[in-house]
Amino acid sequence: MSIIKTIDLTKKFGDFTANDRINISVEKQEIKCIVGENGAGKSTLMNMLYGLLRPTSGKILLHEKETVINGPMDAIAHGLGMVHQHFKLVPSLTVYENILLGAELKKSSKSPIIDRKKEIDEVKKLIEKYKFELDPTDKIEDISVGGRQRVEILKMLYRNVDILILDEPTAVLTPQEVDELFVNLKELRAQGKTIIVITHKLREVMELSDSVTVIKQGKVVGNVLTKDTSEEELAQMMVGREVVLTVQNTAENKASEEIAYQVEDVCTINDYGKEVLQNISFCVHKGEILGVAGVEGNGQSELVKVLTGLMKTTKGKVSIYGKDVTDKWPDELRQNGLGIIPEDRYAQGLCGTMSIADNCIAGYHSVPDVCKFGLLDRKNISCKRDRFVKDFDIRVGDINGNVGQLSGGNAQKIIIAREFESNPKLLIACQPTRGVDIGSIEFIHKQILDFRNKGNAVLLISSELSEVMSLSDRIIVMYKGRIIGELSPKEVSRSEIGLLMAGIQNNKAKGAFI
Repeated sequence: MSIIKTIDLTKKFGDFTANDRINISVEKQEIKCIVGENGAGKSTLMNMLYGLLRPTSGKILLHEKETVINGPMDAIAHGLGMVHQHFKLVPSLTVYENILLGAELKKSSKSPIIDRKKEIDEVKKLIEKYKFELDPTDKIEDISVGGRQRVEILKMLYRNVDILILDEPTAVLTPQEVDELFVNLKELRAQGKTIIVITHKLREVMELSDSVTVIKQGKVVGNVLTKDTSEEELAQMMVGREVVLTVQNTAENKASEEIAYQVEDVCTINDYGKEVLQNISFCVHKGEILGVAGVEGNGQSELVKVLTGLMKTTKGKVSIYGKDVTDKWPDELRQNGLGIIPEDRYAQGLCGTMSIADNCIAGYHSVPDVCKFGLLDRKNISCKRDRFVKDFDIRVGDINGNVGQLSGGNAQKIIIAREFESNPKLLIACQPTRGVDIGSIEFIHKQILDFRNKGNAVLLISSELSEVMSLSDRIIVMYKGRIIGELSPKEVSRSEIGLLMAGIQNNKAKGAFI
């Protein structure tokens, strides 16, 4: 029997149809994965199920009965809970306080005083029931990211939900935490819960789910049992063609002994005066990709900002081919041969309200073929845009339109094209495939490898461990603002890198420390 079903569920935003007559069915005690490209409509669908959006038309059935869900509280009352990708926890409160927030237990019905002993006992029983490893009295700020996710799940379970929706649940977890999460989810299924997972990680889909629904451009294009499909088949359904899921990192030439990029003892503080980078030192050789791995929030963002001129160092030195470029502005760094793929494409790399052509030259206005005698050469700029669109397979509806009208993958390709075509000697690529569909990931990975194979240097920062492992020649791991070790991706497993990402020493990690 279906515990949750949608019939022709449709959501329109003006003339744009985000979900077009979606029909899905989830059985009781099933783990269902919803997959699709970025912008396919997965999150819109889940937000309708959780009451954050109202459908334009169509029906939602819970336990075979048509149900109107007016908001998250209404969804929870109907036994449906959601764990968002970005946790909604209070760091300064304890595990038990977060789980019972808004549902506190009082000493008596007439007393306003919270019964803390009763609350701790209640949460302890809940933790034991679902076999989650947590201490109810620990503060959220002191536990791991995986632990925080378990708290979010327990918040929903305490409210007696039967159906649990998880949005990109492994996005910020180490490989070990992913394994623990899967054990927890399978245990929940065994105890009668139904679980819906939104994800783009096909390896995890195959490992976790009982069935998979594929959404493409707002429509369901596939409903399959996991045992009857493969990663390759799911990828083909998502993109509409065969896709290479893992590029082959075959270097045409060995990395040179020449150091292209040197970072020495770099430190910095954030706006609150806290030191977020501690004595960061590494080098990237000519013809090499150096990967930076780590769970998000361990200093990678600050490192990129320091290296690309958006934050100042408090100590240390950065040099490109021996030339000191410490604390230089982005335009000076580009003049010294640095290409930059920023972490957030719209905050730091593109302007959504500007034309495609203007975004193709952003950061390069002083280049002679772009600007002559202080005037922009519109003819050359249009030619450059047209070449980028053709050479980098950028799919545009209106060639004269704004970048904001493009999909995430095509917007990212504007940055890739712009930075590679500037002929840099060194590329800093930060989260180069974040929010990008599988087909575009394949293309971007090949561009990065081709760039390296031409004898250039790449510093790759990514929260996707599979990306770091498949592209990098060497890997350094960041933990709490420090480099905790250096590894060869060909000599270690995902779990060994995962231990370092969690701050646990590993004998294979050169220079690892705690």
